[in-house]
Amino acid sequence: MWWLVAGYAAVTSVLFQIIYDAQPTPFIDEIFHVPQAQQFCNKNFAEWDPKITTLPGMYIGSFIVSLIPSLFVGNACSVWALRFLNIVYNTLVLVLSYNILLELWKSTNESKEKKGKEEDVDLKLCALVIGLFPLLYFYSFLYYTEPGSTFLILAAYLFCLKGQHRVASILSALSIIFRQTNVVWTIFMAGTIVAKHIDDLSEMEKIKTSAEVKDKFARFLAKVMLFVVRYLLVLEHLLTIGLLIWPYAVVVICFGLFVYVNNGVAVGDKDSHKAVLHLAQILYFSGFMLFFSSPVLITMDKIKRFVAAVQKHKALCITSAVASLYVLAFHTYEHPYMLADNRHYVFYLWRWILGRFVFRYCVIPVYIYAFWSINDSISITNATLLKTVLGACIVAVLAMHRLIEFRYFILPYILIRLHLKEQTRKTLLLEILLHVCVNAFTIMVFLQKTFAWPDLSEPQRIIW
Repeated sequence: MWWLVAGYAAVTSVLFQIIYDAQPTPFIDEIFHVPQAQQFCNKNFAEWDPKITTLPGMYIGSFIVSLIPSLFVGNACSVWALRFLNIVYNTLVLVLSYNILLELWKSTNESKEKKGKEEDVDLKLCALVIGLFPLLYFYSFLYYTEPGSTFLILAAYLFCLKGQHRVASILSALSIIFRQTNVVWTIFMAGTIVAKHIDDLSEMEKIKTSAEVKDKFARFLAKVMLFVVRYLLVLEHLLTIGLLIWPYAVVVICFGLFVYVNNGVAVGDKDSHKAVLHLAQILYFSGFMLFFSSPVLITMDKIKRFVAAVQKHKALCITSAVASLYVLAFHTYEHPYMLADNRHYVFYLWRWILGRFVFRYCVIPVYIYAFWSINDSISITNATLLKTVLGACIVAVLAMHRLIEFRYFILPYILIRLHLKEQTRKTLLLEILLHVCVNAFTIMVFLQKTFAWPDLSEPQRIIW
């Protein structure tokens, strides 16, 4: 594994230097983040930019690193040094992804004493797919919160899978200081514990429903209702679950107190970051996931099975289409930031595709296929419960943002990708190739495509 990590870090470091040479000054959100981090490095903790919406986790991390002078030559809080810390975070994401995949492999292959060489290679390739994921990879070259936030959530999830829940809860709390919405992933980890506990007791399997109820979803709902009555309403069982998840509950309760005192989730610029029910974000994410995992999610076998599923469940398909129409018609928002800033790909995607009335509705079949394919491909122990928990958490993370921002898709993508099944050596290599090509394109555009803004002296560039 270490040869892979070393090669990945070496190539990424070379690209980092090339990008830094082209853009050595703070860019877009960095104009807020870099000066704030430098205030912390100078121990001016009382100084705070009111335009910053996140808690100071990223700046605290940079301050701690600045206390270790041997790590850097010169200014430990220069733009170069601040950005390079994200390269470290991103390399650790690769390592964490491999270890999480290994834990998930163990949970689904308990009969095997150890993995074979071919299986280990596939796990490493899958970790590389995540390490090269274009959104996270590109933002690792800039001083943004995403790499550090992702590193901490994946570290917390790894310890959660290992059963070290106190450590996991502490790491998840630290991740919230990087990005507040990470509280949702704290809830997800608690949900995985509850689901595993239920699975261990096999309570769901013991509950029977009438044979007359043929619809799988209806049978599932019936089982859930019976389970709530027979299991969750029993005080002894509730206490058992409480003892299992209390470290995460403490984190969530503390976050709730913060929201109450702060009168909202965002720290600053609250007027531009008010929560709305933007359900169209879920549809956009499904298409996003479908594209970046297309070698796994789009295959001839899947397409054939999808067509068969549509023919078998016409009513469900029509309901899904109508629901998508409703969401796009009544829960689509255009944020002024998105419409005004042509330095982001979403500006062009909205202007040329998603913002056009006809095309917006024409892609509904793609969204429906994406949902079906993702659900069909997720491999989780006690899948029904955990799919429900994961899906609910993704909705909670995405649907409250008015602004369409691809960065919000990073953790939902990674957590789903970690659990995708039916991947072969061929599909993994194709995914890596896809991610490499997208990274090459976005880096080339960033380096070569510049344009002027009348109120800014430096040339502007395009990023995710």
